[in-house]
Amino acid sequence: MLKSLLSLADVMATGYHAARMATVGTGDTVVVVGDGAVGLCGVIAAQMRGAKRIIAMSRHEDRQKLAVEFGATDIVPERGDDGVAKVMALTNGVGADAVLECVGTEQAVDTALKVGRPGARVGRVGIPHNSAMDLKPVFSRNITVTGGIASVTTYDKEFLLKAVLDGTIHPGKVFTKSFKLDEIEAAYQAMDKREAIKSLVVTD
Repeated sequence: MLKSLLSLADVMATGYHAARMATVGTGDTVVVVGDGAVGLCGVIAAQMRGAKRIIAMSRHEDRQKLAVEFGATDIVPERGDDGVAKVMALTNGVGADAVLECVGTEQAVDTALKVGRPGARVGRVGIPHNSAMDLKPVFSRNITVTGGIASVTTYDKEFLLKAVLDGTIHPGKVFTKSFKLDEIEAAYQAMDKREAIKSLVVTD
C-alpha cells in the first residue's frame, strides 16, 4: 500500500486528470497513448470512470501485462500510422470516444488526434515536446483537446486516497524496481532503458 500511496503524489493523479479532461464516462471506448507510469494509471482511471473498452498502446511486454491487470481490454503494440490503423480496425473504423495522451511527443499527439472518432475528447497530460500542433484535424472532426497539470491534492482528497485505502485500486504496481539513495543515477537509467516502469528510492 505504501507504493500506491506514493503514486498519489504524481502519476496516479496525473493519469486520472487525463481521463477527467477527456470526460471518460460509462460505456466509453478509450485509447491510452503511452505505457509509462502515467499512462498505466490512466488505464486505472478510465476503468474507475466506467469505460467499457480500454485500448492501451504499448509495445513492452511487462507494461502490457500490467495494463491488462489494470483494466485494459486490448493492447496495440504498433506506433504511428500502423498504430492508428490497428485502433481503427479494433473500433470498426469508428475510433475512440476518448483518448488519453500521456507522452507529449509529436508522434503521440498525432496518434491521439487520429484515433478518436469525430467529436472525441482528448485529455493531454504528456509534457509537450514541441510548440507546434496541426489543428486542422481537430477543427475538421470536432475534436476537443484539453489537459494540463493535474490538481493532485484535489483528486487525492476527493476520492483517490480512499480508493487506495479501500484496496479498490493498486497503482503502486508501477514501481517495479527499488534503489537506495546513493543509487539514484542507476534508478533514472533503469527507467530510461525501460528496465523499470517507475523506480522507487528507499532509505535504510
